[in-house]
Amino acid sequence: MRPLQHCLLDANLVRLEVIARFWEVELTSSRQRDVVPQLAKAMARPEAVAKAWEALPDEHRRALETLLAAGGRMPLRVFAREWGEIRPMGPGRLQREQPWHDPISPTEGLWYTGFIFRAFDQEAAETYEAIFIPPELRAHLPAPSTPPSIITLEPHAKPSMVRSAGDTFLDDACTLLAYLQNEQVHPSSDGDWPARHEARLAQRLHDPSPARRTFLHHLTRRLGWLRFVTGRRKTDADLLRPDPGPVTAWLRSPANQQRSTLARTWRDDPTWNDLHHVSTLYPEDTGAWHNDPLLARRAIHRHLTACEPETWYGLDDFVAAVKAADPDFQRPGGDYTTWYIRDAASGAYLSGFESWDSVEGALIRYLVTGPLAWLGLTDLGATIPDRPLSAFRLTPAGLPFLGLGEPPAEPESAGLALRPDFTVHVPPARRYERFQLARVAQWVRTGDPFVYRLTPTSLNRARRQGISVVRILAFLDEATGTNTPVPRYIEAALTRWDARGAEARLERGLLLRLSSEELMTQLMSHPRTRRLVREQVGPAVALVRELDWPRLVAALGELGLLVDVLDLEQEDAV
Repeated sequence: MRPLQHCLLDANLVRLEVIARFWEVELTSSRQRDVVPQLAKAMARPEAVAKAWEALPDEHRRALETLLAAGGRMPLRVFAREWGEIRPMGPGRLQREQPWHDPISPTEGLWYTGFIFRAFDQEAAETYEAIFIPPELRAHLPAPSTPPSIITLEPHAKPSMVRSAGDTFLDDACTLLAYLQNEQVHPSSDGDWPARHEARLAQRLHDPSPARRTFLHHLTRRLGWLRFVTGRRKTDADLLRPDPGPVTAWLRSPANQQRSTLARTWRDDPTWNDLHHVSTLYPEDTGAWHNDPLLARRAIHRHLTACEPETWYGLDDFVAAVKAADPDFQRPGGDYTTWYIRDAASGAYLSGFESWDSVEGALIRYLVTGPLAWLGLTDLGATIPDRPLSAFRLTPAGLPFLGLGEPPAEPESAGLALRPDFTVHVPPARRYERFQLARVAQWVRTGDPFVYRLTPTSLNRARRQGISVVRILAFLDEATGTNTPVPRYIEAALTRWDARGAEARLERGLLLRLSSEELMTQLMSHPRTRRLVREQVGPAVALVRELDWPRLVAALGELGLLVDVLDLEQEDAV
């Protein structure tokens, strides 16, 4: 902060004379350059500061205590929001109106006592006007009663419904990587996946919500886990594939380290702008303003350290506590007028401090219920099931992320389990083994355990990736554990497929049974009904795709046939 003498040099002579009268200093000159050193020396005496402090009105002292609690310096907009403005006046107007006799605010009163001065400051690439106490005065003023920006929270009753993500985000990261290893994904120029691949991936995730899926995509790119490789044909567009080095290292690491890698990447990532992902907000990128996501993210993380382990807190209470102690956590200059943010529902601009709950409050809720919850760092709760989330607590994994404890111990995980139907059951914690299994087996179900099945189609895909049956059997033998060798029938079936290829196929379909071969001949000769038959499997029996049966019923009706539909209507209703 600027020294007192430099501050006084910026004041006009009228204000200097007013300050001198308050500090009971008799000036010996009428020239500013002579007055300033004399006044600065007199004001810097400890006994003079103490006497001037006592002479202040109570409200002016409370305003000064606020500034002291903030370290002696605050953005002028922020200070003025609570303690009022300073009217701009030149020397002539000062002489006429003499505002020091009846200041309109504590801020203006302190201005004419010489306790506060103004200067431009910069933080997070934002330049703003600050108000401060010169260091010579601050050194002799009473210490603030409370540290700045410390929140206090009261515990909340345990909610009746608890939502805990646990390790599911780690599972879904593994699922995404396995999908890219096997599928032909050609992203668009802006990085978006084709809709069919997004839909197929969503089916395999614990939580397919678009917001969480966008976050998952972003982190995998930010970590450098993905790369482009050339397709099999020269005309193919580049395919998106996992980068073996960093992906293998992450998959092999313990779960605590896997989560830490993802969480730290988000915490330190300036390219993920949380404010732009709040569903109720629509920030307009006009180029005239910008926010610093790291500034807001780190402030909320700091405030979360006020939470005790295994303790529930009200989400509204946390938002209110931040607003009371640190309302400008993402706007260091206190500027609430130049950010172009609309309400996503109404389209109305959210401007001014009165929109704090709609903007800052919504951002805090997003951070706690979005990324922190997705990563398994907070649990969420609601008082009534299916009602908005109203409470949160830090998880055992969230405590070390905030520097409040050590990572929890990791339980032992069982090996892979082979079943007689050629399914393989994989515990969620065995992510490296699941990634490798996904290269040679088909996904069946996500959960605990994950389920995959060995099929001719999956083995063909493995063969295209250069994975032989010998390697598959060796992998299964190692992943299932030394006490549970691969059953002989599975080894025999895979070896037989390797030699002969696919010899059997089981598929889902519907049977159309007709009363005569003549009727089947009529059906197969009619263009509209013929294209709805997948395969004729007998003289009067045909295979039909499940999705096509309503159209086939209509087409047969045009031929004068009334079709008996057995149980299909009930299945559709279910």
